[in-house]
Amino acid sequence: MEASLVASNWDGKVPQESLELLKARLAKIEDKQKIASFGMLQLKSPVIGLILGFIFGGLGVDRYYKGDIGLGIAKFLSCFILLGLIWTIVDFFLVWKGIKRDNFEKINNQLLLCNV
Repeated sequence: MEASLVASNWDGKVPQESLELLKARLAKIEDKQKIASFGMLQLKSPVIGLILGFIFGGLGVDRYYKGDIGLGIAKFLSCFILLGLIWTIVDFFLVWKGIKRDNFEKINNQLLLCNV
C-alpha cells in the first residue's frame, strides 16, 4: 500500500510508459523506511519547466531549472540572434521530456541502490 502511495506522486513527473515499471520495482522493497525515502526524492516538475520555457525560455532559464547549466548559458548567449528564438521553440518539447527522463533516472538510480 505504501509503495503505491509513494509512486502515485510520480505521476506526470516521469514518462508514463516507465511509471508502471517503477511501481512494480518499488513494490518489491520490503523495508518501509526505504520506501519512505523515495517520497523524499526531489523531483522537478515538467509543468514548471514548461512555464519557465514559455516566459523566460530565450534566456535559458528552463535549461537552468532542468539542470543543464552549460546549455542554459549557451541558450542565453544565443538569445541575441535568431538561433535563440528557434532554440526556445524547440525546447518547449525537449525540456518537458528531459525533466521526466531525468526524474525517471533519479528514481531508477535510487532503486538500484536498494538492489531492486
